Amino acid sequence: MDKELVKKTRLSLQDYSSIGYIFLLIVGIFHETIYYRYLGINILEYSSVLDVLISPISLIAGRLTLLLGIVLSFVLALGYVKIMPLYFKWLGKMKKFQTEKNKEKLEKMKKSINSKYTFVGMTAFCVLGIFVGFGSASGERTKKKITKEKIAVTHQLIFKDGEKQDVYMLGKNSLYVFYVTQEEREVSITPIEEHIKVIRKLETKNEK
Repeated sequence: MDKELVKKTRLSLQDYSSIGYIFLLIVGIFHETIYYRYLGINILEYSSVLDVLISPISLIAGRLTLLLGIVLSFVLALGYVKIMPLYFKWLGKMKKFQTEKNKEKLEKMKKSINSKYTFVGMTAFCVLGIFVGFGSASGERTKKKITKEKIAVTHQLIFKDGEKQDVYMLGKNSLYVFYVTQEEREVSITPIEEHIKVIRKLETKNEK
């Protein structure tokens, strides 16, 4: 009966993929919320359902460092669950761990490390830390650029009335574009569909 219950409760590859995507969705929302919070924007008020659903994909595709961070999280977690049993095996040979009480403790630690949930938990913790850390660092760095440093123009917005404006792009989604200009350091939020005809990326020069 117990074996049948275990079989029924086992997750398939598709289940793991769905759970993984939901987790990435959550950490993607955390990243975006933290980043835009530094700029005084509640990004969820300006996001569509589609923006939320594709947020982890767009973040990973747009930032190679995030992808490398996720891969590194897998490697570190895998290395941990592979190396720690060897470490415990080495400890088991020491005189200190020859008593029955210490042997039981060591066995419990071995079982906890060998559990698949250890690998999943460590990976999830690392990925969450990476997304939150990148969101916080990017938001703080961008805020300092706006308030203290000279802003480099990154994009040109061409409005439907023919007006052109060179801006420093803070971000955009399917509905809005977020930017500041060299003249005005206040963050501007403009609906794309209603006002903007073209968003043109410009070649940026290194600041001296």
